[in-house]
Amino acid sequence: MTDIKPVDLDTKEYDIDTADVREITLHTEEWIAQKLLIPPSDVDGTYPRSVTVISQAFENMSEAEAIAIVKKAWDQHSSDANLTAEHKDVLQHLIEMIGEGKEGEDESVPPEDLEELKYQACLFHHWSPYQQVRSVTTPFDDQDEECETFRCYVIGIIWVGIAAFVNQFFSPRQPPIQLTVAVIQLLLYPSGRLWQFIFPDWGFKVRGVRYSLNPGPWTQKEQLLATLMASVANVPPYIDYNIFVQYLPKFYNQPFALNFGYMVMMMLTTQFMGFGMVGFLRKLAVYPAKAMWPTLLPTLAVNKALLAPNRKEKINGWTMTRYTFFLLVSAIAFIQFWVPNYLFQAISTFNWMTWIAPNNVVLAAITGGASGLGFNPISSFDWNQFTAAVFPVMFMPISSLVLGVSGMFVAGFIILAVWYTNTQYAGYLPINSADVFDNTGLPFNVSRILTNNEFDEAKYRAYSPPYYAAANLVVYGAFFAVYPMSFFYTVIMEWEIMKVSLRDLYDGFKHWKRSNYYGFDDYFSRTMSKYAEVPQWWYMVILLITFGMSIALIEHWNTKATVWMLVVVMLINFVCLFPFTIVMSYTGIQFTLNVLVELIVGYALPGKGIAMMILKAFSVQIQIQCQNFLTDQKVGHYGKLPPRSMFRVQMLATIVAGLVTLGVMQFQLNDVEHMCDVKYQTSHEKFTCPSETVFFSASVIWAVVGPKKIFDSQYPILRWCFLIGFGIALLFVFLQKFVPRMLKKRYPDRASEITKWEARFKEVNPSIICYGFLNYAPYNLTYVWSGVYLAFFFNVYIRKRFPGWWEKYTYVFCSAMNTGIALSAIIIFFALQYTNVNLTWWGNTVSFAGVDGAGGAGIVPIPDKGFFGPDSAHYP
Repeated sequence: MTDIKPVDLDTKEYDIDTADVREITLHTEEWIAQKLLIPPSDVDGTYPRSVTVISQAFENMSEAEAIAIVKKAWDQHSSDANLTAEHKDVLQHLIEMIGEGKEGEDESVPPEDLEELKYQACLFHHWSPYQQVRSVTTPFDDQDEECETFRCYVIGIIWVGIAAFVNQFFSPRQPPIQLTVAVIQLLLYPSGRLWQFIFPDWGFKVRGVRYSLNPGPWTQKEQLLATLMASVANVPPYIDYNIFVQYLPKFYNQPFALNFGYMVMMMLTTQFMGFGMVGFLRKLAVYPAKAMWPTLLPTLAVNKALLAPNRKEKINGWTMTRYTFFLLVSAIAFIQFWVPNYLFQAISTFNWMTWIAPNNVVLAAITGGASGLGFNPISSFDWNQFTAAVFPVMFMPISSLVLGVSGMFVAGFIILAVWYTNTQYAGYLPINSADVFDNTGLPFNVSRILTNNEFDEAKYRAYSPPYYAAANLVVYGAFFAVYPMSFFYTVIMEWEIMKVSLRDLYDGFKHWKRSNYYGFDDYFSRTMSKYAEVPQWWYMVILLITFGMSIALIEHWNTKATVWMLVVVMLINFVCLFPFTIVMSYTGIQFTLNVLVELIVGYALPGKGIAMMILKAFSVQIQIQCQNFLTDQKVGHYGKLPPRSMFRVQMLATIVAGLVTLGVMQFQLNDVEHMCDVKYQTSHEKFTCPSETVFFSASVIWAVVGPKKIFDSQYPILRWCFLIGFGIALLFVFLQKFVPRMLKKRYPDRASEITKWEARFKEVNPSIICYGFLNYAPYNLTYVWSGVYLAFFFNVYIRKRFPGWWEKYTYVFCSAMNTGIALSAIIIFFALQYTNVNLTWWGNTVSFAGVDGAGGAGIVPIPDKGFFGPDSAHYP
């Protein structure tokens, strides 16, 4: 054994420079290329730069460095659901092969395992351990590539404005129409190319840096930076619900809500307060390699397909380039979507079992896809329906997808039991509905219990308590359970990474001149650390300014909210953002705090619906904006975009998108007749405002009526769900963290086998199972079954049998399908549906001809007295 110096992974530099390394052997390059599933060029037999870089790293890595890297990787990724079981088995084998030796001796591995050890170390330290990430990124960076250019700003702002206009204008429509990021990303490319060929290369120099109107070819970094700008306008600000519900006479009828100053203050505070929170979470959700954010990878896949150099290579018999494949699949998706969306809509909601007996209530409740539970093994042939509505099926780890779908499956049986046994009067109502009902089985008319927008006890006694359908009752119970479950489970199981993040946050304030990337030694963090960083105090300034503006908003206008409750909401967000963001960055699943805030504000400020809506907007938008900005920053992290460039474009795009959105809302509420009036829903606009109506109803139920009535008398079982969630979290922590330790002590000779199963069992996250419960009312299993089949086909069968094809084409395929469908939906809407050019025939009406299509029905008839439940003297 030779003396090996300890390796300091936090300070040692591992960058590879082709001019400073010894020649790579042909054997090494071929072996690395085979391991990376990258074939040689069909033209000259050479390998791309990615293979060369990893081969250089492999040649220059010592055994001691590899051991240190792999040991650290195993500590961080042993329970990582985004690593395949086979990959974890390889890592565990290497860890076991590392010689423990006696005290003072060096660690080593047998010679036959040394190559694999160094290769694994190169993946973790010089690229990424995830095949998904490697398929859309590169292990090198061109810092001279054009990025934050004038044309990038101009093109990006134009498309931000267009997307904000379209998405807000059609947001209150049922169904809505959306200009998605995938579509904008496709349109940015020809825009950049057109600019490249039209404008001259006029420019000037400042401090040795040249700024040009047209600096040359439209680059990958410009395209990606403009895409991040457009993503800000992907979803309208949450406050559009507030403005609509406050202003319209059918809701709260507050004219001041359309005051432009009030709207601007609402927009700026809710949008940018979340942005200010980003600074606290970067070290938790952007820099760590384990924070993979699987749902953002298609964005990078499209960027690579459009602009990366295409090599002639053969993979599993395929020689088609990514770009050609993207265009071909997009065209097919564009044409194919006309069938389920317009020509033959029955194959979208394929509730074929209900066609046998359309008026059978039980059959519709169990198998129905429109208003039932969706227990139907062949439920849809519409890509848009089974990949987007419930789970991001193609991008989730298979283990997480199985857990989520299992949760939906179990929840379906619980809902069926609640409905069939008429528990809490649920049998009188449709089984799976998001509506609130009165005691006659009709939708709850909240205006009948209000006087001057406040709760009227006499009117309430003369009308009815609110009732939930069985699915909605289970969904609310799951919401109350998932908050303590997700929080305590994630905090305990991921305590090490959270502890490090909190410590880094404290150290960041203490050592404010130190790099934000201090302590992160993976390839992407090392690369990004070479660019000028965004200081923590920039985010703090934004947070403090928006907090002050929020106080002014609450105090100046008649919102009924209080400053102390705003502080409470911010603290809740700050505490819950840590575990919830970890879950989202690992799995792509997003938990929101809307139900929790409804409950807390309902207790703290009883009877004040406007206050609840204002504080709910702050809570939800802080979280959503923070996580959206973190997602964009992770995209830039993978794409090696300068951090300050991302900061500037995100700020600018948020302001532009917000102002455009406010202008559209002013037009909608002033100039569009019968906005949100259901009586006119047959008109071609179809602006019935379904989400706004649900938002209003929630404010009445949880603030005006109040949680005290709901929990104490109406649905007392719901309050026990908090304790159930906490108990389940502790149970899983005990089984996953402490039981394996006890087993290893009792059976030391089987420690290796126990470790393997421990890693598998830690992938079973109870929060993801509970997330499956949340996807009813109005969704159901129809929106996921077909997607599960597709996910297993691509991410299990194809990935194992044709891994090279999977790596090159899978994400491009998914992105192309989404892009083609989005373009097709826009054309169909404006050309046909907007002008009421409808195709009426059996294939478009059969899915909605029976009980299922009519919204479902109760299994228990309404009593002869005309209502169910207690009489008015015994209302909650």
